[in-house]
Amino acid sequence: EEAAEVAGAGRLRIFFKIALPQLLVSIRASSALIVLYCASSYGIVLSLGGGQVNTLETAISTAVLQRLDLQQGTLLALLQIVFSMLAFTASRWGGSNPLSFEPSLSYKVRHIDGRDRPVLFFVVLSMGFFVIVPLVLVMAKAFIDSAGHFSFSNFALLQTKGSRDLLNITFLDAGLNSLRNLVIASVIAVLVGGLVSYLLAEHTRRHARGVKKTDSTGVLLDGIFLLPIGVSAVVVGFGYLLTLTGELAWLRSNWILVPLAQSVLAIPMVIRVLYPSLVAVDHYSREQAMTDGASPWSIFWRIDLTAVRPVLKTAIAFSALVSLGEFGAASLLAFGDQSTIPMLMFSLISRPGGDNYGMALAGAFILIVITTVIVFAVGSEPKREFRKPRRMKQTVPSLPL
Repeated sequence: EEAAEVAGAGRLRIFFKIALPQLLVSIRASSALIVLYCASSYGIVLSLGGGQVNTLETAISTAVLQRLDLQQGTLLALLQIVFSMLAFTASRWGGSNPLSFEPSLSYKVRHIDGRDRPVLFFVVLSMGFFVIVPLVLVMAKAFIDSAGHFSFSNFALLQTKGSRDLLNITFLDAGLNSLRNLVIASVIAVLVGGLVSYLLAEHTRRHARGVKKTDSTGVLLDGIFLLPIGVSAVVVGFGYLLTLTGELAWLRSNWILVPLAQSVLAIPMVIRVLYPSLVAVDHYSREQAMTDGASPWSIFWRIDLTAVRPVLKTAIAFSALVSLGEFGAASLLAFGDQSTIPMLMFSLISRPGGDNYGMALAGAFILIVITTVIVFAVGSEPKREFRKPRRMKQTVPSLPL
């Protein structure tokens, strides 16, 4: 690009002739992820569709929860899984592994100039209209009572069970359930995702050293760990219902299923956060430590874990957010006094009444505040720059065994 600029090429010509051809693989991969997220959307369709718009997710929920037709639900779930696999396969056409976990080892930041202002204006306008304005309106209306006056009455109603005792539990009880699920799901996701990230990083190092000429294992692992994103929470929850039969049927009514399902959905996020840091570890430092007699556990604790530590908070935050806002699996696996905050909010907005509407707004306000705090806390962390490892001139200190 710099050479083209020196030669006098314009910004549009550089983009279409140089940048766009190199971005096609990434655009294809991003499009596949967008398709997967849209196809697995459940809460948005139920909230905005009003029963008039149906997807595979809502059809599975209707077949299982309302008609108790497990056979039809199974067929729809298989169709959803096949659709996810096709989207993943399409994303890999034409080259390398676009959905892999490989970080960019070097990049150059280009400052925004006057030629970028139209695109910047369009992005800011779109984000403001579709994201910021709806959230601000929800937060503002949370302080407006049914009479149209400024009040904290909507928050006071969270101590009740809604108009005519619509809910089985109060928002406080649902908040405790969500907090419990969040902690358990985050712990499981970080532990399992961290272990998988470490194994994937080891596989990448061996492949880079030429131990294996083909990376078929990496392709298979990519598909396995992307699958929970594509098949959606509804299919994961339905899979638990089908699996727990016979002597294990009593587990269907156990609250532990909800955080287990949520951890499955959070593991891919954790892997995509931790894996680049592990891959970026200077392998010369690891080899020097092995030469000095350090055990694999010492190498992991002193070198690998040190590299992961800056982004470990991000992985925990992502898994917590996945659990906090998860609705699909909880709607199939949580019943009665085990309901979560998103489940209570959907019950309130699907019933008439000013008090129910106000309680839903107050609950949404609390969720927005918690999510915003977590996002800004993670965003304030110093960004870790990935650079291609270079051989160190000094000797790495020996690690204690």
